[in-house]
Amino acid sequence: RCPSEGCGSPKIRFHGMGTEKVEDVLRKLFPDANVTRMDSDALKRKDDYRRILGDFRRGKIDILVGTQMIAKGLHFPRVTLVGIVYADTGLHLADFRAGERTFQLLTQVAGRAGRGEVEGEVVVQTFSPVHPAIQFSRRHDYEGFFEAEMEFREQLRYPPFTRAAMLTLRGRSEEKVSFSAEHVKKQIDPLCKSMDDLQISGPAPAPLLRAETFYRYQLMLRTGRMSELSRHLAAITAGLSFPDDVTLTVDIDPVSLL
Repeated sequence: RCPSEGCGSPKIRFHGMGTEKVEDVLRKLFPDANVTRMDSDALKRKDDYRRILGDFRRGKIDILVGTQMIAKGLHFPRVTLVGIVYADTGLHLADFRAGERTFQLLTQVAGRAGRGEVEGEVVVQTFSPVHPAIQFSRRHDYEGFFEAEMEFREQLRYPPFTRAAMLTLRGRSEEKVSFSAEHVKKQIDPLCKSMDDLQISGPAPAPLLRAETFYRYQLMLRTGRMSELSRHLAAITAGLSFPDDVTLTVDIDPVSLL
């Protein structure tokens, strides 16, 4: 139920499981095991990262719970079981690279098990078991995933078959930011006549609508003629004016769409 006074709605429930919760559950399930958590909250001192990994490598820690930081480039011959909780957390984000990043993470984490003489096992929790990123990572099939991902991106004209430009407007007033985003779109719309392959998505609230104290709205442009689009955008944005504290950033070939 909602904990707020006067509400008490039964339709609201807690969802998800962070590393601290996983640690608590494991301590109850395995009271005799040494369970240690390693994430940004648990690392208080500069040498904590090195110390925890050293203890785990020497067998002083039986179960290590952590975020992605424990999966990258680490070699632990004693590890025979790896569990991935909520493996598809980032799979359905509003980013065309979500599948690629999930595949990379799963194959990377799975690679921590069975690196010694004893065969390893990987257990994955997912709500999307048939998704290509899950299936191909399960089989360690890099080529198969690449082919499926390229087919998906070609159908929707995502990079590398086109190039993208992300326009992000941010400000403290959502109303002003939304208004400014619509104004930008009206200035860009005429480009579709001279650039017949130009696709405009948005404006729409960013997947993370509010970052710190700023609201964010986005437009994504896709085209095979980025040099031409860049020239047009430079001319258009130079003549734009926005309400106080609303700013516009243009990111060519953005690494993240969030």
